[in-house]
Amino acid sequence: MDTINILLLGDTGVGKSTFINAFVNYLTFETLKEAKSNRPVVLIPVSFLVTTGDNSEEHIVKFGDTSDSSNEDFSHPGQSLRIIDTPGFGDTRGIEQDHKNMQHILENINNLTHLNGICFLLKPNSARLDISFQSYLTQLFSLFGTNALNNIIFCFTSARSTFYTPGDTAPLLKKMLTSLSIGNVPFSKKNVFCFDSESFRYLVARQNNIRFDSNEKQEYEMSWKTSVSESKRLIDYMHKDVTVYRIDNSLQSMKHAQFTILGMVRPILETMRNILRNLLLKKFYPSEASIELHPKVLDHPITVCLLCKGDVKKIGNFLFAIDISHQIEKKCVTCSCPSNQHITLEYLLEYTFVRSAPTHNERVMLAELLRASAEFSYFLIHIARASEDDLFLSGLLQMIKHEANLANNQNMNDMNSELVAALNELQVGYVNRMNEIKSNKELNNLSFIYKRINDISEYPIIREQLAAIKAGRMRIMMENEYEVPKRN
Repeated sequence: MDTINILLLGDTGVGKSTFINAFVNYLTFETLKEAKSNRPVVLIPVSFLVTTGDNSEEHIVKFGDTSDSSNEDFSHPGQSLRIIDTPGFGDTRGIEQDHKNMQHILENINNLTHLNGICFLLKPNSARLDISFQSYLTQLFSLFGTNALNNIIFCFTSARSTFYTPGDTAPLLKKMLTSLSIGNVPFSKKNVFCFDSESFRYLVARQNNIRFDSNEKQEYEMSWKTSVSESKRLIDYMHKDVTVYRIDNSLQSMKHAQFTILGMVRPILETMRNILRNLLLKKFYPSEASIELHPKVLDHPITVCLLCKGDVKKIGNFLFAIDISHQIEKKCVTCSCPSNQHITLEYLLEYTFVRSAPTHNERVMLAELLRASAEFSYFLIHIARASEDDLFLSGLLQMIKHEANLANNQNMNDMNSELVAALNELQVGYVNRMNEIKSNKELNNLSFIYKRINDISEYPIIREQLAAIKAGRMRIMMENEYEVPKRN
């Protein structure tokens, strides 16, 4: 049985971490009495201020092990639930950071097989809704399309003050949803859930030996009871009333194609460069030999400098630079080179020299990859309008510069010099291809683009690099996933 996947989105400061912690406890303990007799489940370390008593005494409460970043995994025979946490919108660093956060979210969602719910966490009685909220909604559905509208749910936290209703946020939200051009977004009792995390805070505060009076205890009992009821209703709604939204092998949209192609740029370019290496080996060394690529999965992307000269190694008469991770804050703290001379790598490549020829026709493959590169660039720039820059051309120019630096390393290296010449020829061929395909009306057809994506992804070395990207992104996503069992 598939895990129920819920994507959790919310404004910065809305309390997503507390909500996740509270939610798992509501599903784990039927009553507050039962919860008090056990240790609270804390998936994300928490710290908050609690005010108690008539004198409004303030207490700082901390709970959870900040050194343990692994996900909590509950073993349970029933239907399980995975909550995928995300960066908050309305980021204090500005709209540009919001946009980066959203791109990160969309890239990672692209690696899921399915989604059951897209949950927006809000507070009741908001005076206004942040413009970032509207932007997130619009971008999400440029990826998913209108078929995912019925997977939206709205959860309200801190709802005790509004008697477990959305309060004044409801009319603001309805007005915004009506103004959007993405379709009819449902907003009704059925897909709206109201919680109050104060009872969870009370539970954690008790673990810190903070005392409460009888009136406060009574309020928290009621809060817990209501939140447990809403938690069960949410799970039942996800389980029974919502159609699973399939992402794997069925999602097609302009935005999805855009993200897929962006993830293919480096694998295609690296494959073309290595084909050129092997063609040069065949030209200058008649005995059968080739260089093989081996993608290595990373736990997190690394940043490398294009200007710094690091260590090199020689494989099959070619020099290869060893990628060294640089630490970027506002600027690189590892070197003094400009920030725009650094690139992010989602996987590393290792190389081996083998005494056998490639098993496929490399010239045919090179021509096919070159044609696809031009088609994908045209789609990104002119159809999806996702970039003003030609990412494949800039990638080729980067490679030429990189190989030229290696060729001039250690008293010149002839094979790297030959590779520079071959890459320059490839660049000319690419520019010619770009000029030829401008009249190809098929590039306006999304089905044609997906066919080309699938064709290119079938090449084993492309597939292996894409798999390394996906595995790395899944590792990152797992750091922000929290698995919760459904109680039978």
